[in-house]
Amino acid sequence: MNAAAVIAVLSFIFIYFLPAKFVVVTLILIIPFQIIGSRYGSLTIYLIYLVAFVWVLRNQFREFPFIGYVGFIFFAYALSLSQVSSITLKDHLFYLFLIGSDFLIFYIVYNYFRKNMDVRHFLYLFLITNGLVLLYSVAQLVVGLDENSPLVSGEIGLRPAREDGRLSGPFGTVGLTAEYMVIAVFITGYALWTLKFSPLLRLMLFFMIMGNFSMMIATGNRGGIFTLVCGSILFLFLFRKEMGGRGVLLSLGGAGVAFALSSIVIINYTDFNKLFDRLAQTKIEEGVPDSRSKAWPQTLENIQKKPIVGHGPQLKLSDKTYLQPGAPKPVMWPHNLYLFLAYTLGFIGLIAYLAFLMRIAWSFHEGMSRTPRGSLVEDGFARLAIIVMTVFLIDQIKVEFLRSESTEYQHFIFMIWGALVALASKNFLVPSETNDHIPELITH
Repeated sequence: MNAAAVIAVLSFIFIYFLPAKFVVVTLILIIPFQIIGSRYGSLTIYLIYLVAFVWVLRNQFREFPFIGYVGFIFFAYALSLSQVSSITLKDHLFYLFLIGSDFLIFYIVYNYFRKNMDVRHFLYLFLITNGLVLLYSVAQLVVGLDENSPLVSGEIGLRPAREDGRLSGPFGTVGLTAEYMVIAVFITGYALWTLKFSPLLRLMLFFMIMGNFSMMIATGNRGGIFTLVCGSILFLFLFRKEMGGRGVLLSLGGAGVAFALSSIVIINYTDFNKLFDRLAQTKIEEGVPDSRSKAWPQTLENIQKKPIVGHGPQLKLSDKTYLQPGAPKPVMWPHNLYLFLAYTLGFIGLIAYLAFLMRIAWSFHEGMSRTPRGSLVEDGFARLAIIVMTVFLIDQIKVEFLRSESTEYQHFIFMIWGALVALASKNFLVPSETNDHIPELITH
């Protein structure tokens, strides 16, 4: 506790006096990784609250887009909280503490990119983060299913792989890791297409795309294939004029080669080769995929008990809470964001979150109608944002990113939304001086 107090004081001093660029860039780079974690939350959560507190003191929060929608969401949380018993109140309040950090990182990143409106800055920063995630995932591939590896021991070791031979990545959940890799494929591909790189760097980006394909395959997540196909169709449709027929064919051919090579490597040289076997064994039972045949019907049945305000913000309670007399019985994860919201927050909460997401998507649509600037990297960014949001909304049919164990991925998603809203909105302004060189933040 003494060490934590000293670290907190030093962190406050550094955050207060260091430039905002250094603080936000560092925060974004560590988001995917649970450097220090416990049942009281991760280091990143407390850093986000600390940065927000310092920014309030320094008056660096200037804009709060969609604050009415966010208020509606927390109104739904308050209504849902009113339904819980005193036995479970602590669990629900702690979950709201975690959710609060999501919206704080959204506004931190939004205000940062509103002040530093450079799409290239965001793309380069994302590429660095994606590279770190790929390095982490490759380390998991190398370790394989060896539980005795020194790389998976200790407080700062790798997350252990799943026993069924599926890659969990830094986010700890195969479904969310697969979703991240699909999003990374499109953002990395957009950067490769629109930015000017040397031949060596272009080759490196191509291998990064292959790496994202490989890690998605290693997760064994079948839904990732579906969202990848849907996102690819939308990408080719939205950029059909700029790409032309030849560009579309080259993109399809290049992506096909990258996916095929990635599949060969994962299937033949790693322990994580379950995807295609799982695809071949897929069954549909009464219109529901076999992997969701129990979770979805059970969740729908439970929703009907409290359909308006839900059962409480937190779905999974602590083991200690479940052992107390009068505590509710454990329930299954619904494996569906929309069912998760309907169960926890009721239809009021589901409508609140959908309204927030649709308002973000509408801001991207508005961004598409702004006056062209003559540079594809800026002019096409709003369309890329729509693709990212579409991939997310489709993929969340098979997983819920709002689990209390998935705060790293929640921070990543809210960070992406904050950056995309700031850079793809209709009133976007291109900086007077832009170039295609690696920005100062990387070389520094």
